Amino acid sequence: MKFTTTEIDTLRRTVGQRLSAKRFEHTLGVEEMAVYIAEKIMPERVDEIRVAALLHDISKEYSEAEHIGVAKRQGITIGEDEIHIPALWHSLTGPGAVLEDFPEYATDDVLSAVYNHTVGSPNMSPFDEIILLSDYIERGRSYDVCVSLRESFTVALDNAATVEQAMMQLHRAVAKSLDNNIREFISRGVDYHPRTMATRNAIMAKTERLNMENIRDLVGCESGTLAREAVKVLLEKKAINVALFDVREKSSITDYYINVTGRSTTQVSALADDVDAKLSERGRGAVRTEGKRGNGWILVDFGDVIINVFDRASRDFYNLDRHFPEESRLDISDLVAEVDKKFEINKAED
Repeated sequence: MKFTTTEIDTLRRTVGQRLSAKRFEHTLGVEEMAVYIAEKIMPERVDEIRVAALLHDISKEYSEAEHIGVAKRQGITIGEDEIHIPALWHSLTGPGAVLEDFPEYATDDVLSAVYNHTVGSPNMSPFDEIILLSDYIERGRSYDVCVSLRESFTVALDNAATVEQAMMQLHRAVAKSLDNNIREFISRGVDYHPRTMATRNAIMAKTERLNMENIRDLVGCESGTLAREAVKVLLEKKAINVALFDVREKSSITDYYINVTGRSTTQVSALADDVDAKLSERGRGAVRTEGKRGNGWILVDFGDVIINVFDRASRDFYNLDRHFPEESRLDISDLVAEVDKKFEINKAED
């Protein structure tokens, strides 16, 4: 269902009048994050995502009597798992409040997202996941785990080349948010909602299934994409002095050369093995490998991309870089920054 800008602006003003200033600021943060995610995954539904974000906490500040009133009128059951946790009641009564006070916005997906945004559901949709995750990582969340996940997720989402890759990052981030919640409850000696673990397990299973389906994502990719992905693998494996050369106008053998240095003969072998293994997992294994382990130079040939892995002495002795004009050397500073950021985030999470 489509909503106009006027309809959304009217809803935003009305919600702002019903919520406290602090709660409304959070709601606007959820809307902002949800739109950012939706534009990557389901841009045609951004307006409906805005509506769900604006209404997700509509009954959050209800009194106990108001929650009970909505539940009775709408036939909502507050079960044994929720009755002693008032903080969860708004996700149960929220859909009822939307039906009563905002019926013109009460699409099935909006109601589902409002219901599932707190503890989730094993069969929740990507629409639901966007609202749940946005609630957890919106800009106003200052808890370390929320900040860390927000930073890692936004980097991953920005780097997603396809909707499928973006969806994978969404699933992973939602599973991580649920893991964080479960750990938090356990550390406080409090029982977590059973649906949280069921949701986490279901999303992990979905992620594994999608991973298997998309494992060959480099099949048919352009040679430049393959070269950049190879550079990232080498940087992640701590290769040094990584140089990427574009030789498409000068060579009939290949499109790109990558020259890198390992810190030891052992690392030279490891780098050659790792780049072949990682790209093979994604459908682009090496067509040949030349050079003996331990001799200081291994060539890994992917057809459109050829990688020379040297130890320090061999890199200096053969000095292959001199054969490439300076203008053919490509700037990889963005890849270096991306890998550095990934290591910073992983270190922070550890």
